[in-house]
Amino acid sequence: MTTEQQNGQPASRPPESRQPESGQPIPGQSVGLGSAALFGEIALSFVIAVFVKWLHADLPVFAILFCRYLFCLPLLLAYGWHQRGPQLFRINNIGGMTKRCIAGLLGLTTWFIALGLIDLSLATALGQMMPIFITILAAPMLGEVVGIRRIAAVVAGFAGVMILLGPVEFSSNALGIAFGLAFPFLSALMFIYLRQIGRSDSPVSTSIWHNIAGVFYALVLGLFDGSMPALVSGDIGMNAWFMLIAIGVTASFQQFLMALSHTLAPASVLAPLHYTAIPMGVVIGMVFFGETITASFIIGVMIVVMANYYILMRERAQRNPKKS
Repeated sequence: MTTEQQNGQPASRPPESRQPESGQPIPGQSVGLGSAALFGEIALSFVIAVFVKWLHADLPVFAILFCRYLFCLPLLLAYGWHQRGPQLFRINNIGGMTKRCIAGLLGLTTWFIALGLIDLSLATALGQMMPIFITILAAPMLGEVVGIRRIAAVVAGFAGVMILLGPVEFSSNALGIAFGLAFPFLSALMFIYLRQIGRSDSPVSTSIWHNIAGVFYALVLGLFDGSMPALVSGDIGMNAWFMLIAIGVTASFQQFLMALSHTLAPASVLAPLHYTAIPMGVVIGMVFFGETITASFIIGVMIVVMANYYILMRERAQRNPKKS
């Protein structure tokens, strides 16, 4: 899972505001360095995922969420102050910001829960459904026209999910799969809200408010599921505390690398690189958690990736009709 899904955006001005529609690099950009920064961001997302899976055996999910939001804030606040100064906390579209926070908080919650219930490789593959859900939501929420070709790609994407799950997988992991699919849906919803408020508010400010809201959200709900007593009881060891702090700090560096990648390379060039998360998730799942991969999983994932890539190509063609 990438920072765009966790936080909805890089911690700087969205790339579309400074990149040409053609997707060609602008002066000062480097596709190689931008790609390297994105690969680094994806790698850090798996560091967080591995720690979350390890911690699930000993801590309630809201304890992990609380530490993720809390320990992400210091570096994010420092970066925000450097970028915006006294305007750090200024938000113009409060209603849109509220909806963005709700979708973002619920999205990260479902991701953390899914990691504790299903394989990392499966959770990663299901996360790739976000572009498909964005396509579905764009028509009613943004008034975008979705043609028959993109509708066909959406149908193909869902067919790919059914294939990669398989009847045995679904019947034995129904709850985890439900959370695994809720995550990309809520991430897509958050992305739609971000597009609505992106013209009026700074990304770093919205990201800071999202993390502040996350601290209080996890704190309040953690009082009901035993998370807070578990954190203050002293029963968890130093290794657990190291992972809890690392999850938050790593999330900060994720945002910096995502921002850097979009500064150095066009978003249209970087978009296909997100699919490298799937083989990375498979390898990490096999090495750290003994996960196994079936032929139906591989076929289903390939269909989902091809459907997403086709949607990306159609959107690029619509932005650049002369080149399509």
